[in-house]
Amino acid sequence: MTEPRRVLIDWVYEARGIWLVLSAEELAAPAPPGRWSGEPPPGWRDRPRPWSNRLSSGLLDDLQEWNDACCAEGADHRALQERGRQLADRVQGELGADGWEVLYRMDGRMHRVHPPGSWPGESWRQELLGYAPRGRQHRSSP
Repeated sequence: MTEPRRVLIDWVYEARGIWLVLSAEELAAPAPPGRWSGEPPPGWRDRPRPWSNRLSSGLLDDLQEWNDACCAEGADHRALQERGRQLADRVQGELGADGWEVLYRMDGRMHRVHPPGSWPGESWRQELLGYAPRGRQHRSSP
């Protein structure tokens, strides 16, 4: 059986609120060649929106709005965590359960929509994904 693709619904400053989670094998693989110059390539702004081939525009807009709200001063973090859980449910609904697992953070734990599951926030990468314990050098993912 192949490992499912996983996505994480989580906020990061100036991000979109949804992340592809690398498998342990993908994380351990060498980075592709090339370098980032700080300037986007020509046509970068005209490219399709990430995830637009799999998720509806309305859901992508809601994820972006939620991500931006998480960064606002005075944000109600408990309410935003609940909204993140609801968005994770919607993402799972649009991606389907066949080959996709959607994760989200709530109350210091990482939760999976389908099949239901929960892991400590500090160790979910090791327990669920099989990543090497922290402290070893590797490429970072949210």
